[in-house]
Amino acid sequence: MLVRLGPNDEVDGHPITEVGHYEGDIALLNYLLQDLRALIRQAGRDDTAFEPQQVISWEVHGLARRTVICDPAGLADSSDVLMVGFFGDRRADADQPAIDTSEMDLINEFADYPGILSYSSVELVDGYWANLVVHREPDDREAWRSSHVHQDAVERIAPMAYHGVRIHNGCIIGGVVGQHTVVIEITKYWDYDVSPTWHAIRVLPGGESVELTGPIDI
Repeated sequence: MLVRLGPNDEVDGHPITEVGHYEGDIALLNYLLQDLRALIRQAGRDDTAFEPQQVISWEVHGLARRTVICDPAGLADSSDVLMVGFFGDRRADADQPAIDTSEMDLINEFADYPGILSYSSVELVDGYWANLVVHREPDDREAWRSSHVHQDAVERIAPMAYHGVRIHNGCIIGGVVGQHTVVIEITKYWDYDVSPTWHAIRVLPGGESVELTGPIDI
């Protein structure tokens, strides 16, 4: 059963619904956006050409980072874009090789979904992970969700890998190369520590955003 939450509702026993997560989640999505924005702007200044589906990996304080430039031209456009933000509370006994294989399978199929402009991921302390996907239209993410690889990640990998996840849908006004930060409009929750899986959705009238005023210590 899908539970519908109001903008300020929290549900006892389901800590993923705490509204206090929004400030940190949005700041981290903006942090990932800054990385992506810097890459695209630098390429524009230096006439550096990214290849479609180019994967860029590095570490910060020993924690993994990855950005996939799926559509360089689309990211350089100043049109409004949509975003998906993923946050998962990783299980200590999760099958890491299976998770890594699933992520690479997802990355490798982005070429089949041209509306996906980029994919960014960051490893956080205490087993938390965050992802940012930038895309053009709502139909882009619906098409991606229908893929067998994505369905396997949702139905098999996520319950094995995470205690719970929250997924934010929203937008970036003016695109990646603009000045605006992410705005969250809808949040979906899955709690895998109960049976059957607990699922909820929250709609935020007018959206939710915060400004990133400095670096985040991760």
